[in-house]
Amino acid sequence: MRNGQQGGPIANLSAEERASFRALLNELQSQRKATSVQAVEARTVLGPHLAAATPGVQAALLHLIERDERGPAFGETAPDFALKQLGSDERVSLSEFRGKRPVGLIFGSYT
Repeated sequence: MRNGQQGGPIANLSAEERASFRALLNELQSQRKATSVQAVEARTVLGPHLAAATPGVQAALLHLIERDERGPAFGETAPDFALKQLGSDERVSLSEFRGKRPVGLIFGSYT
């Protein structure tokens, strides 16, 4: 639960607010696709829309901007971390791959 709301601010949008939010996301995606490096920050595109948005859409936009700003910035080196290998007690760290081929990280729940 975030801010006392189950599912976060996006889940609590009305149908009209969801359409408005989706249009702003499409604008962000379009601007990111238009650049070769996709380094367009969500705050740059979505920030100017905050004042005119409904409180629900404002909360959803701020949530998205916050999420976009977490972690390393585009082009920065990711912090090192270690994870246990599936089916083993061995651990592997991200730094073991530095200077080798690219690493793709996929986070999700498979339960």
